[in-house]
Order: sequence, then structure tokens, then C-alpha cells
Amino acid sequence: DSVCTPSLFNLVTPHAPPLPLGQLWTTTFHSMKLEDSPLKALVSKIESLFLMLYEIAYGKDIITFLLTILYVATIDTVASYFNLVTFLYICFFCSMTIPVYYLRFQEDIDSFFGKQKKMVVGVFKSSVLDKIPRAAKKE
Repeated sequence: DSVCTPSLFNLVTPHAPPLPLGQLWTTTFHSMKLEDSPLKALVSKIESLFLMLYEIAYGKDIITFLLTILYVATIDTVASYFNLVTFLYICFFCSMTIPVYYLRFQEDIDSFFGKQKKMVVGVFKSSVLDKIPRAAKKE
């Protein structure tokens, strides 16, 4: 009657069957005699995308799987605060106003970010680079 049975925790990933896509595309294109065609390049890109999705689905590429989960979670979190129409309006508004303001106040913006850059580089140098031991200079 227990919900926590050992079969729930001893999960085994399914065995990945061989992927026949590469053989299918290769034999199809060799029979068509398309050496350097755009169609062959497009199908090759699609095939590599399917191969990547296949490896992610069967757990062979765990890093990409975890990054995909992270990206989807980030997009979901951001999308929960905005409506799509609102997001598109914000993007349109920024793309129309930011270049105009930059052209109008270019000197002020460049000097401000120049000072910020110097400050960040100074903090990085004092907190990280100065703590790295270096050999004494020979004269």
C-alpha cells in the first residue's frame, strides 16, 4: 500500500534505438546526385537539429537538456509578468526611442558609460587581478 515503492526510484532510461535518419538522407541525396545544392545544405541542418533533439530526448546530452530547461523556465517566468502584446509594444517603443535619445545625448551617454567602465575595471583589478601572485620581474 506504500506509494514509495522501489520500482519508482529505480528508473532506467529507455534504450535508444538506432537512428536511421542519417542513412535515409544520405542514400536519398546520393541517388539524386545533388553534390552542393542548397536543398542538401538545408536538409543537413534539419538532420543535425533532429539528431540534437534525439540525443537530448534520450539523455545523451545532459548539459543541453539542462540548459533547455533553464531557458524555458526563464522564458516562462518573464512571460508570466507580461502579455505578448505588451512585450511587443515595449520592444517597438524602445527600438524607436533609444536610437533617437542616443543621437541627441551621445556625449553625455558615452562619458557616463566611460566612467562606469573605468569604475568596474578598477574594482575588478583591485579585487581579482591584484590578488593573483606574479613572478618578480628580472632586469
